[in-house]
Amino acid sequence: MQVQSKKERADNSLKEKIQAMIASDDVRQKVLEKLESIDVKDSCLKLEILDSKSEDFMIDEPDVLKVFECFGEVTSLKIQGKNAIITYKDIVSAYFAIKILNGKELPELNVTLQVSWHIVPEVRMPLKELSIREISNISEESLKYTCRYDIQIDNDKEFQVARRIIGSKGCNMKRIIEKCCKGMNAQAHDIIKLRLRGVGSGFKEGPNNEESQDSLHLCVSSKYHPKFLTAVNEIEILLKKVYKDYGEYCITKGFSDPKLMLMKTEKTSGRALILAPSKFKEFEENEKLSEDDIEELIDIRNEARRQCNFSEADRIRELLKKKGITLMDEKGRRGRGIEVTTWKYGKQ
Repeated sequence: MQVQSKKERADNSLKEKIQAMIASDDVRQKVLEKLESIDVKDSCLKLEILDSKSEDFMIDEPDVLKVFECFGEVTSLKIQGKNAIITYKDIVSAYFAIKILNGKELPELNVTLQVSWHIVPEVRMPLKELSIREISNISEESLKYTCRYDIQIDNDKEFQVARRIIGSKGCNMKRIIEKCCKGMNAQAHDIIKLRLRGVGSGFKEGPNNEESQDSLHLCVSSKYHPKFLTAVNEIEILLKKVYKDYGEYCITKGFSDPKLMLMKTEKTSGRALILAPSKFKEFEENEKLSEDDIEELIDIRNEARRQCNFSEADRIRELLKKKGITLMDEKGRRGRGIEVTTWKYGKQ
């Protein structure tokens, strides 16, 4: 009979506690509601090893599997140097793996774990009978890249996290946008979008002109991958500085430093020439479209117009109109060249 060591017994006890918590119906329901609010549908995670001084550092597959299986059944594991892609059978297991492991320090190895959602790309292929033409002096990429950062700090009058992120009169956002737009012959809005949204953001939207009740978050999006990477890098430097300042602020108030780590969700999606029937029905049935939903519909509509698929473009315009959203195109553009379509809430 094999006798378990003290460490093995402790590990098994922790695993049992975690899995009992995940099995709770109340806990599962709350987690699923949270995931729905941030539009996460895949149980796939990305593990990144930070701060390792050794270039030869490699992740050990059995060790990764042992740690992540504490949260539930792992259906696949792919090692990529200092990174790993882990897929769970249950999305709730993935949620708790992020909550517990993200930011975990391993001092004996001099590394920190960063765990985030890994969104599997959904590339929508264009219609075969419609040819793709170069219509601009900018070579547009066929994909849209987005990254959402959950801020994890409530905006209050004392620390003012929203102001620290945006900067005085928006200076931080302007600086990042200017850096991304350097050398590009296009409007900044078409190259990179930085949006602070949610409770405490100060941004009011919708027919009632009010803040979204979603938690405070910052979204980065672009059609140009190099510019997207530049923006993401700058945003992460900024957020790490904010988290460091917040830790010091907490200590001065007599609280412990929460040592916040980046919590991000990345997504890559294709630009479609038509809207799939199932997706169209989903938008139709939604009582309220989010800003991201509206932007996605506008992107698809503009792509359809560039390909002279005006029936599809009109269909999307009518859908938005029914939702109380008015589109405005720059006169004479007809959807060609740089996109200049804007929108606002109007009378239904």
